[in-house]
Amino acid sequence: MSMADDVNGRKQRVDAQVEDAQSEVLAYNKKVARATRQVLDARKQLPEAQRNLGKALAARAGAQAEREKTSTELAEATAEVLSAERKLAKIEKRIAALREDVGNFARRAYQMGPFARLEMLLDANDPSDFTDRLAAIRSVSRANNDSLDEMNGNRADLLHLEIELRALREAAAEKKSIAKSQLQAAKETAAGALAAKELVDALVAQEKSALSVAKENRADVKAMYEKLAKEQVRIQKQIAAAARKLARSTGIRTDSSGGSGQWQWPLPGGSIGSEAGWRVHPILGYVRCHTGVDISAPSGTAITAAANGIVISAGPGGAFGNYTVISHGGNLTSSYAHQSGIGVSAGEAVERGQVIGFVGSTGSSTGPHLHFEARIAGVPWDPRGWLGSGAKEPACL
Repeated sequence: MSMADDVNGRKQRVDAQVEDAQSEVLAYNKKVARATRQVLDARKQLPEAQRNLGKALAARAGAQAEREKTSTELAEATAEVLSAERKLAKIEKRIAALREDVGNFARRAYQMGPFARLEMLLDANDPSDFTDRLAAIRSVSRANNDSLDEMNGNRADLLHLEIELRALREAAAEKKSIAKSQLQAAKETAAGALAAKELVDALVAQEKSALSVAKENRADVKAMYEKLAKEQVRIQKQIAAAARKLARSTGIRTDSSGGSGQWQWPLPGGSIGSEAGWRVHPILGYVRCHTGVDISAPSGTAITAAANGIVISAGPGGAFGNYTVISHGGNLTSSYAHQSGIGVSAGEAVERGQVIGFVGSTGSSTGPHLHFEARIAGVPWDPRGWLGSGAKEPACL
């Protein structure tokens, strides 16, 4: 057997013991049993719920960070659009002014006629006046040409700026679309985080409430465990006394070896669902010995004797319900509890494989099953030692 198989086997045994503890409580106190299931269910779900909450919070933080980043980029893109629009308006205003200056010059030139400049020069009074008038005409022409050059340059700038503005507007529109999508994503992740938190809070509240119910009934559960312990002592003494009486009456030697033969399964084809050993209540911590193994089977299934022997007890057994004990010599006995019906009587000799009763749920039982025991001098041992699947050792060391 590999280490992993051994670990899994131990885990299954522990899980079975926890379930057994709950089942025993269920037979005596349904409130505590229900509270126990709620606590264990909450504790089982809580780690995964907390992991999901952590993931949801991380996703929400990531979505918010992305949204903030995109919002900043959108604000910057919007500012660039506004800046470009202001520049565009300024250039358009300057072009309009230049266009007006050039238009005014053209209108004046038209009004003056094609020979206006020549007439201005010919009207000069002297050479100096001629020179001044020529310089003035050249200055006006140069200014007009400069205005035309500036207007052409501004028109070129205007064209480039319009192209740039179009690109900036497209980028801003894209950022706005992304921001809108990320806002929706942020809302969804926030909703997911809220739902995850609500689940965690609900599980914590469930555990707290159930623990409160269990603790309120703690004394009742303790009394139930003490009652079971006394019942086990009573059964142990009863079986030991009956075995001694049988030995005296039949002359069969008694010892503490427990015998060496292998038993037949009392429910052919059945398997053990709950092991012998200590049981610990998973939230109250109370401990008691589970004196045998539980084998699940439908109610009414035939139970057979594990080996040849003599019936030393057959009848009501308190918490064990309808209870049969068979002596196999050497202080070794096998016991069969919770039967729906008993098919043998005390003092009757039985053979291996003989039907001795039927599966039921009498006594302290939450469902049909056979509680099967092996005892030496009344002390419970693990039946697996005689069923060929375990060591011969006391059920609760």
